[in-house]
Amino acid sequence: MATRVFSAFVLGALCLAGCSVLPPQPLTHSTGFAPVYPVATEVPEQASGSLYNASLGETFLGRGRNFKVGDVITVALAETAQATRTQNNTLSRTASNNALPIEMGGGLLNVTQLSGAKMASTGVGSADQSAKLTGSVVVSVVEVMANGNLVVRGEKQMALSEGSEIIQVAGVIRPEDVSPNNSVLSTRLANAQITYRGTGDMAAATRAGWGTSALLKLWPF
Repeated sequence: MATRVFSAFVLGALCLAGCSVLPPQPLTHSTGFAPVYPVATEVPEQASGSLYNASLGETFLGRGRNFKVGDVITVALAETAQATRTQNNTLSRTASNNALPIEMGGGLLNVTQLSGAKMASTGVGSADQSAKLTGSVVVSVVEVMANGNLVVRGEKQMALSEGSEIIQVAGVIRPEDVSPNNSVLSTRLANAQITYRGTGDMAAATRAGWGTSALLKLWPF
């Protein structure tokens, strides 16, 4: 009787949990990807009487821009990756032991095979993976290096009905690679770190359960 009551209680709790609707999680900036604000500096007085201004740098000559911390740049994502790997392993081993003829009672015994062993192992592995990522992410300049290169970092978060999508971009770019429309290709980023991940029901459906993951790690064959 107690078992039936407990089973009914567990079944009712599962039914209530299945009918419940979880509220959407608010979007918050990831650690290390918070907005970077420019530091307020005193604007120097511009000297009059000359067409050239040293503060304009190469911008006056049409070569690049003088970026500062806090400026934003659009990174156009154009990433394509494909990897294929195939591996074949064949292992074979054969061993046998035969007894020598033994005289017993004036007669000879037949040669008797005392032991024999044969072992073989064959393994075939193949992996094929491809990925493509397109779109755009607006990043902020977080540091201007001594040589003028820009350390940039930024992320984009999109809240969808079935979860959220997060794209993070970080790297180093040259001011010369920034086009006149203030954009740069992701293929021009040095030390590029591009992360794309999702959360929610759709992302959870594509991941194996913890039991399957544990079995794959512990299964010896």
